[in-house]
Amino acid sequence: MLQRVGGAFWASGVLVSAVLAFGTPAVAKAPSPGPSASASTNPNLGPASAGTVMCTISDPQITEVSGLVVTADGYAVINDSKTERSREKIYFLDEQCRPTRSVPYPSSAFDPEDLAVTKDGTLWVADVGDNTTLTGGSGHSRTSIALWSLAPGSNSPVIHRLAYPDGRARDAEALIMDEDGRPIIITKEPVGEVYTLTTPLPANNANPEPLTRVGTFRPQTTGTANPYGIVGTGVVTGAALSPDGKRAVVRTMSDAYEFTVADGDVVAAITTGTPRITPLPGEPQGEAIAFTLDGRYYVTVSDQSKATPILRYNPYQPPAPPSVAPATQQPAPKAENRSFADSLSLRDITRIVIGIGLFGVLLVVIGVAAVVMSRRRRRAQLEGELAASAPAAPADPAETAADPAADAALESEPEATEEASETEATTRVADTSADRVEIPAAAQEDQDAPAAPPAQATPADEPETVAATAATTARKGAAKKAGTPRKRAPRKDG
Repeated sequence: MLQRVGGAFWASGVLVSAVLAFGTPAVAKAPSPGPSASASTNPNLGPASAGTVMCTISDPQITEVSGLVVTADGYAVINDSKTERSREKIYFLDEQCRPTRSVPYPSSAFDPEDLAVTKDGTLWVADVGDNTTLTGGSGHSRTSIALWSLAPGSNSPVIHRLAYPDGRARDAEALIMDEDGRPIIITKEPVGEVYTLTTPLPANNANPEPLTRVGTFRPQTTGTANPYGIVGTGVVTGAALSPDGKRAVVRTMSDAYEFTVADGDVVAAITTGTPRITPLPGEPQGEAIAFTLDGRYYVTVSDQSKATPILRYNPYQPPAPPSVAPATQQPAPKAENRSFADSLSLRDITRIVIGIGLFGVLLVVIGVAAVVMSRRRRRAQLEGELAASAPAAPADPAETAADPAADAALESEPEATEEASETEATTRVADTSADRVEIPAAAQEDQDAPAAPPAQATPADEPETVAATAATTARKGAAKKAGTPRKRAPRKDG
């Protein structure tokens, strides 16, 4: 065990510097508990606090304790392989750490290193150690490992032989028995290999059952005080499962790593989970760990050749981050008291706003189109009015210039013009029926003036009267065409 590392350090030139730095465990003074160097940077690493002494194991038969579990009457412990053959037993202690009974192995145990208990009360001894000469072993590597099971009330442990899949020897000190009764073994190396059994566990078998490697456990450099410094923070020395099976803990010489077990999968928890780290500062050579029966605390013990206490620790629980803390929510309003606005979701409000915006754009487009069309109609109307009211183009001066010869001819022939007009009018009147007289359009203007009552004509005078009226009308038309206003002659009565 690691207490024997002291002699190996002195014997190994490779580790001379480590010896100078850490000294030998047998004579090293346990450092006083101190805060972890990484506690401020790792939120999952708790503060370092000394454990509470539950009792002290002082019986001379119980030395080099390497495994520990809590029982209904107190504790059960085992010695490791350094003890005499007569001491290779499973010891039961009361709450004051006094031995109450012991159970020997039916054959020699090679190197018992950890102790576990299942729900039915069966104890399981992990005979899985394989110390080298550097760590105080014989140097004869074992070809197989074993578990010893002791049922409640039994006095004869049963052996279960196992082997690593590649046949190589490994030194291990940690055992967990999951709720299905499968062993989970974690090797001692700084990067602990995790092995389990995928087949039923055989009993009293001569041929070892091969294990399966299922992952690794990686301790962290926590800086927690221990006699071996950084080496001690990486060496796996024990493990345990909580009574309810929901938490698993793996320890090094300096710290306890607790994992949450989901659906009974211990392997997944310790190989992929995030640990909550409880420092175990100042233990002279921390070897074993176990849960109390209520699962509230850890208990630990060190491998010592003298009296050693059982210590109790409160597992570290990191504070919940603010985002995880449950937020106080206002109760939802009752359906009958909720307004329409309260029933709208953010998506509903967004859709309403988009709809209003599109409707507004449509109204703007329609308004612009209406204004453009109205302006076009108004412009066309104004252009038509301007064209209708525009004055006629002035006549050509050459055409309107006075012609003296023409004027003289017109003045010299007024009578001829009048006679021609009278003749034309007489001809039109003759074409009319006897009962109607045609009035030229040019004479329509005179219809607005009040007319004097017609004179009573005699039959002899009627042709003359008609001829005179036609002649008068013809003269008025000719006067209009000539542009010369003509005074109306006063009409004689009778």
